[in-house]
Order: sequence, then C-alpha cells, then structure tokens
Amino acid sequence: MAMQELMLGRIEEWVEEGLISAKQAEVLRRREAKAAPTMPARRVKADEILVYLGSLVVFLAMAFLVGQNWRALGSAGRVLSVLAPTVAMLVLGWRLRGSETAQLRRGAQALWLAACLLSVLFFAVTFYELGLIDWSGRDTSDPLVVVSCLLATGVAGAAFALLPSVAQSIALHVCGSAVLVTFLEWLDRSLRPLSLFYDSLLVLVIGLLAGGLWLGLSEWLRVRAEKGLVRVSRIFGALTILGFTLVVATGYPLPRPFGLRDTLWQKTLLEGVAFLASIAFIAASVKRQSQVFLYSGAGFLFLLTIYVNFEHFADRIGMPIALLISGALLIGLGLGTGRLSRRIRPAQ
Repeated sequence: MAMQELMLGRIEEWVEEGLISAKQAEVLRRREAKAAPTMPARRVKADEILVYLGSLVVFLAMAFLVGQNWRALGSAGRVLSVLAPTVAMLVLGWRLRGSETAQLRRGAQALWLAACLLSVLFFAVTFYELGLIDWSGRDTSDPLVVVSCLLATGVAGAAFALLPSVAQSIALHVCGSAVLVTFLEWLDRSLRPLSLFYDSLLVLVIGLLAGGLWLGLSEWLRVRAEKGLVRVSRIFGALTILGFTLVVATGYPLPRPFGLRDTLWQKTLLEGVAFLASIAFIAASVKRQSQVFLYSGAGFLFLLTIYVNFEHFADRIGMPIALLISGALLIGLGLGTGRLSRRIRPAQ
C-alpha cells in the first residue's frame, strides 16, 4: 500500500509539472488500482501461525493415537490410517489453492507439503503390508524403500507443477534427497565392494550427479524468473555436492605412519576435489551473484581447511604454520574474488 500511495503522489506531481496530461494520469491511476489487489501479502500474522500450530498439534495427537493402536488396526487399517490423512490434505489443498486470500493459499501449500512427505510413509507401509518389504533387520536398504521415496517424489513433483511454491519445492527436494540416501544404502548392501577408494569415488560421483540435477533445476527456474524457487534448488544442490565431497574426503582414512603407504595420494585426491568444489562455488557466486553459493562454499572451505590441518599436521610444530598459510591464502582468495566481482558487475 505504501508503494501504491507513493506512485499516486508522483502521478499528481507529474500532472502539476506538465510531464503528463490529466487523461494520461487517469489511465495510470486505473492501472495502479487494478494492480494493487494482485500484490501478494507476504507477512504471516499471529493468527495464521496459531492455526498452523494447532493443526500440527491435532496431527500429532492423531499420529500418537494411531501409533498406540498400530497392531490392533490390522493390515487394511494400518494402510488406511496413513492413506486417509494424505488424501484429505491433498483434496483440501486442491480446494484452497485458488482462494482469493493469501492466507488460504499458504494453507494449501502447507497441506500439500505435509501430504507429500506423508506419502513416503504410505507407500512404505503399503509395500510392507503386502509382504514386499522385510524390515526384520530394521534398516532402509530394501529396494522397495527406494521405490517408496521415488513414488513420493513423483507426488511432490506433481504438486510442484500444479502449485509452484517454496513449500512444494521443499517437499520435492526432501523426497528426492530421501531417494538418494536410500539408494546409497541399498547400493552399499547389494553390490560387492571393490575397494575403499573406488567405493568412495562411486559415492562421490553419485552425489555430484544428484547435486548437479538440483543446480540444473535452479538454472531452469532462474530462466523462468522464479527467484524464491531458485534459492531452494541452489541450497539443496550446493549442500549435496559440498556435503558429499566433504564426507568422502574426511571419511577416507589417512595411512599411518604419515606418508609411508601408497594410499596417501588417494586421500590427497579426494581432499583436492573437496577444495576445488568449495572454491568453484565461491567463484560461481561472483558470476551468479548468489549468496547461497558464497556462504556454502566459504563455510565448507573453512571446515575442510581446519580438518586437513588437524588431520595432516596434528601433534606437529607445522600445524600453526599451516594454519597461518591457509589463512593467508583465504584472505588472498577473498581479495581476488572481490576485485573480480567489481569487474563483472559493471559489465552486467
């Protein structure tokens, strides 16, 4: 409303200064009046928060009630106890998605977010009750657990296509990440291990591909000028790529005594990939002007620098020197990045 009042005031000034005619001013006023109702209300008020909290409490109460009577429900009852709320939230979200008020539209997004996440449990419970999943070992390495997450990702993808919003984007990325995690667990238990190094490379490649898919989605959304949705995909893409490189690098053991075995180069290679990934995101932040890339790249670079110094120079006099060198290199990288950013911005 403040922006609209400011615009109307400027229109009056333009008329007084003779920049536009009274007829043109009337056209601009009507245009502003039509545009005002379409502006989304972004502020979430206290009453809306209380409705969300109350809905969550009701959902938790129902979940505890079902959990206490889980065995007594029988197979059909257990499947129905998960299917009923999932379908109810999808239907109610469909009814509210075209509402005139922003509060109801946000409610539709919240309902579909919960329904998409709950659909993972629905598919898993259904497969279990059909005798297709064996959870006697209490793990998630069964291939149909991966299928359950994949089907839920399909539900989240359909919801995202029908109602593109941050909530649906989060549901899509969470379900997709669940597919990645369960697939890696199944792969770890199903394939014959090759060697620690090649297994680490396989996990690294899978993580890079998954993160690349999220970043590809972010670029597609950026072209479509969906700024809020771009940020979600960038966060998941950056965390996936940097997280996998860091976990693989830190999880690979350092040969002892230091440097006396041939596997040292393998450890160094994995750490180098992690360093390159962090620096690549910092460089990409300059080109894309992305704070997500900058903060994630800088954060993981700091963690990796501390890890490498403690891993390779622990109990040595060289560790303080290595930390000083690392800090100086980071300062130099920051100054160089700042200069490059100032050169790129005028060109854009």
